[in-house]
Amino acid sequence: MTTHKDVEDPSIERDQLREALATQPVIEQAKGMFMLLRGWSAAEAFAALRAISQNTNVKLHDVATVIVAAGTTAEPSLADEDAVHAVLTEARRSVLGSSFGLRPPPGPATRFTDAR
Repeated sequence: MTTHKDVEDPSIERDQLREALATQPVIEQAKGMFMLLRGWSAAEAFAALRAISQNTNVKLHDVATVIVAAGTTAEPSLADEDAVHAVLTEARRSVLGSSFGLRPPPGPATRFTDAR
């Protein structure tokens, strides 16, 4: 938690800004996926990501990582399989529908799936 004294320390502020810049691209990608799939505005897509984060108690950046990985051929960089499962379950329930992130039929292209 950031305190008033922390705000006075430029190194803490610098570190927070660096972290925000490092996590922003994947959040924007996930927002774009929701905007494309659902026809939502950027604000609506961000609200959906935030709701998934709050409902699953998973950091927003991690939610975005799972969403982007599930919609592409990338593997999520999260070691917590329970968090991946929770995010995909909540995304399917509240945003995307039951087939999002499921294993495709066998073939040359594979994508990250929720094995549960």
